Amino acid sequence: MQLATIQQRVEAGYAAAVARLGSVGTQYRPVSALTPLAEVHATPMMAFDSPAAFGFSAPADWGAPMRHALMDSTDVLAGDVLVSGADTYFVARVEPLRPPLCVLCDRVVSVAGAAGSAAQVVAGCPVSIIMRAHGEHMNTGMPGSLRPGEFLMIMPGLPGVVLTPYMVVTTDLGTSYTVVAVEVSPFGLRCTIATQQV
Repeated sequence: MQLATIQQRVEAGYAAAVARLGSVGTQYRPVSALTPLAEVHATPMMAFDSPAAFGFSAPADWGAPMRHALMDSTDVLAGDVLVSGADTYFVARVEPLRPPLCVLCDRVVSVAGAAGSAAQVVAGCPVSIIMRAHGEHMNTGMPGSLRPGEFLMIMPGLPGVVLTPYMVVTTDLGTSYTVVAVEVSPFGLRCTIATQQV
């Protein structure tokens, strides 16, 4: 049996399952890094779980944003943003015969050039920000001095966006970070970021 035929049957199975287990969500396909959620691409049925078996037996783990999407992924691409209820995800990977791998987002960010530059390169982008190392006391002689907290930011690949160290990330909460390192992959971007200290 050809792969395309098998894939069609797998997608039909996913669609039948999510019709019973899922709910209607919203799918966006970013075409601009400054307005990534400007237009709705589709409104498919969707459900999410961390194991790909979709047993829905346990809630999400703290600090583990990866999820699998139960949906008909015929028209799903890496980088798509999916909104289901109060939760927002972006699609990190789509492979034949497997459910899409997604990242549960907890913040919306804007990214500008290095400190002092007002040039914005990303606006309104959903991301996941996870603490990697908390601030600790440093022997600098300054009372109460702390090492900046270090975080991992996982974001979708956006059209024309190249992030570099020293860029400034600002969240919807008003927290600012400095980009320390950037990994670009087919899954999206993984950035080490550090809290800005005044």
